[in-house]
Amino acid sequence: MKLGKLFFLTSFFVFITLYVNAQQDSLQTYRKSIDSLDLQVIQLLGKRMEVVTAIGKYKVVHHIAPLQPKRFQEIVEKNILLGKKEQLSETFIRALMDVIHQESLKKEKALQENK
Repeated sequence: MKLGKLFFLTSFFVFITLYVNAQQDSLQTYRKSIDSLDLQVIQLLGKRMEVVTAIGKYKVVHHIAPLQPKRFQEIVEKNILLGKKEQLSETFIRALMDVIHQESLKKEKALQENK
C-alpha cells in the first residue's frame, strides 16, 4: 500500500473515531440534562403533594369532599394553555394532569378515612 493511501486511511479512521466519540459525548451531555430535569420534576411533584396534603387536611376539618370536579377542570384547562406554549399536546397534558389528580385524590381520601 502506498504511503499516501495509508496516511489517508489512517486519517479517515482517526476522524471517524473522533466524530463518534464527540457524538457519544453530546449524547451523554443530553442525558445528564434529562436526568437533572427529571430530578427537578420529581422534586416539584413532591412539593405539590405536600400542598395536596395540606389541602386534604383543610377539607377534612371543613367537611369538604376530596373530589372537586369544577376545580379540576379549571386546572386542566389552564395547564392545556400553558402546555401549548411549550409545544406539549393537549392529550399529553390531560393524561399528565389526570395521573397527578388521581394521586392527589388518593392522598386526600386517605386523610378523610383516617380523621
